[in-house]
Amino acid sequence: MHEREVLLLARAREGDLDAFAEFVRLFERRVRAVLGRILTDERDVDEAAQDTFVQAWRNLERFRGDAAPFTWLYRIAVNEALQRTRRKKLDVQPLDDSEPEHLAAAAADVEAADREALDFLTARLRALPFEMRAPLVLRDIEGWSYEDVAEALELSVPAAKSRIHRARLQLGREYGAWRGELEDM
Repeated sequence: MHEREVLLLARAREGDLDAFAEFVRLFERRVRAVLGRILTDERDVDEAAQDTFVQAWRNLERFRGDAAPFTWLYRIAVNEALQRTRRKKLDVQPLDDSEPEHLAAAAADVEAADREALDFLTARLRALPFEMRAPLVLRDIEGWSYEDVAEALELSVPAAKSRIHRARLQLGREYGAWRGELEDM
């Protein structure tokens, strides 16, 4: 499955720009998706995606093959998102009126009430502090293992689990309160 991607990276290591361009095409949407869930500001996502691939190019020699190529690349992307957040010293990302593509596509298939709930949860997810949002996105949306989340965010596994648990609890409380308000109407 990953043989093609590993081969592209090996060719890129030898200076084959076309191989690296194909590697970028394979993963650009997925990298942008994870960055979009973490950063939420479209300009930051654009810049972080570009910087992710620049860092990947510069660090081709560091790809050892221990992990799948997309895992290696996503770790670079998450680190780029972390650096951007630290540089801006933001605890909470501003809410953005534009809805990410993946949520827009999903929302088209649901009832109006479900769409309202999705909009509410999307807004609340974006309002979570980065330290809670990033691990939750990587675990629950991207499907990463706790170990991979911890490694990517430079946390211990218990710390990653704790942040994910706290984020789930906070979203659950806010969603429950919101549903209660709707039922009172």
